[in-house]
Amino acid sequence: MLKPLSLAVLITLPTLGHAQDFVRRERFTIPVNQIDATSFEVIEADGAGGTQLWCAAGLYTRNVLGQRGGDLYIQTGRGDAVTAPGRKGVVFSTQPVDGAFSSFSQGVRRTGKVFSMTHAFSLCRDAPFLRVRTSDNRLVRR
Repeated sequence: MLKPLSLAVLITLPTLGHAQDFVRRERFTIPVNQIDATSFEVIEADGAGGTQLWCAAGLYTRNVLGQRGGDLYIQTGRGDAVTAPGRKGVVFSTQPVDGAFSSFSQGVRRTGKVFSMTHAFSLCRDAPFLRVRTSDNRLVRR
């Protein structure tokens, strides 16, 4: 019994260091551009998906807009960016939009989806290396 266990440990140990390196390298720098007083666009970058885009929206509302309560709405689902030609983006709003609905899915394609700002920010736990780059070139971290 001891020999198979020892062999498993010997095989696993060298790969642990590589797994930690991979996790440390997973970085997202996501541009966020203000549109008006209540809406902003999160631009897809670095292979980020819905979780990271919601997290970026949560970071932006908390650390740039200074809002900690309330809801975030998808004003315009994922599509051609309004503020960054040639890119894909999602427009979020801190004000209610027509057809708003709650969902547990972290997708960003449907207009009207709503998460609380707290929920959006909490998704950053799964993306500890995510940063937001504002239109005036500031980096915002968790």
